[in-house]
Amino acid sequence: MKERLTRNLGLKILSLLLAVFLWIVIINVEDPVITESFANIEVAKVNEKVLKLKDQVYEVISGDTVDFKVKGKRSKIESLKDSDFQVIADLSKLSIVDAVPISITIPRYGDAIEIIDRDIYTMKVRLEDLSTKQFRIDVVERGTVSDGYYVKEKTARPNMIQVSAAETIVNKIQEVVVEVDVANANESFKVTTVPKVYDKNGSLMDSSKMSFNYDEIEVAVNLLQTKTVSLFISLKGTPFYGYQYVNFRYEPQQVVIAGEKEELDKIQYIKGEYIINNKSEDVAGEIDIKDFVKEDVILIDENQNAVINLDVIKLDNKEVSYNTKEIEIRNLPAGMKLEFNNEELVEAKIFASKEAMATINKYSLTPYIDMEDETAGTKFVTIQFDKPDDVISTSSPNISVTVSGTGN
Repeated sequence: MKERLTRNLGLKILSLLLAVFLWIVIINVEDPVITESFANIEVAKVNEKVLKLKDQVYEVISGDTVDFKVKGKRSKIESLKDSDFQVIADLSKLSIVDAVPISITIPRYGDAIEIIDRDIYTMKVRLEDLSTKQFRIDVVERGTVSDGYYVKEKTARPNMIQVSAAETIVNKIQEVVVEVDVANANESFKVTTVPKVYDKNGSLMDSSKMSFNYDEIEVAVNLLQTKTVSLFISLKGTPFYGYQYVNFRYEPQQVVIAGEKEELDKIQYIKGEYIINNKSEDVAGEIDIKDFVKEDVILIDENQNAVINLDVIKLDNKEVSYNTKEIEIRNLPAGMKLEFNNEELVEAKIFASKEAMATINKYSLTPYIDMEDETAGTKFVTIQFDKPDDVISTSSPNISVTVSGTGN
């Protein structure tokens, strides 16, 4: 049996190959009719201007792609590509039920290939009134500039844009933005970008359903250099009678400013004042740092306000008295005479800290009246005191005097 199968083996193999070759020749010569499937072929829309003339826009509900089969000679069918088909919905043929017939042709082969088994014959659309609205363009920066630099301005040109779309779409628009990448930037620059539209929920909207009066927007980004400088704030004012300001504190101690290099070089620190008067309780407040910054630079620190804290303490006090002989007369013009109108004791009050008060008495102070530029007549003058540093303040009693004569 084995011998029968292997007898003339070469001849048998040659016969088989010849049979296959003849079958291929016959198939290609006869070129039989076959079918082939095509899926998700995009439908092109034409004559959209018909709707624009009516101030209408449309949205495709169904029928934006079609599936079908073709029938024809194998030689033609096998050479077909998606691009060989013209699949068109002519919007000028829109029906009263908002349906557009879809035509499928193959210009390359004409009637030589037949379209069979189509799944869709019409495109369904939804019509809406066209709406146009103007929006401001906001510039949004992405990324972080190089250390030592600050984005002063981001200017869009134009800074307004008209958006045209279906009324329901336009009513959803919250803002129109252009994004600019500033990552690692160290000099001013310009860039051209496209607008993006966001709805009231902050979601990016499909711009393909809108038209703009500007397709591209130029954005100019102006960079400034930055500098860290010390902040000095001094206290100005006097406390309420019998009280003292102590332990004045503020933050921040340093701030960051931005400007042109030549302006930054002129600034070594920022100095300001916190004005306060007649307080008898601890103070906690804020002060606007920008009030102390030159117009040529910008305060860009995260702290735009300085936080102020001030402790107020009540001083100990002691009453002292002086007779008129103990009051020194200063700067009385030559040729003039001064007399005290009574010999009563003059009482004053000394204010100092508890620790200092233990060592202070009436002799720690020198009472005097200053008669410079005074004229003749009877009047009240204020008694002043020369006092040591540990005496915080004194009362200022008045005393009646009479000045006579003529000064030289």
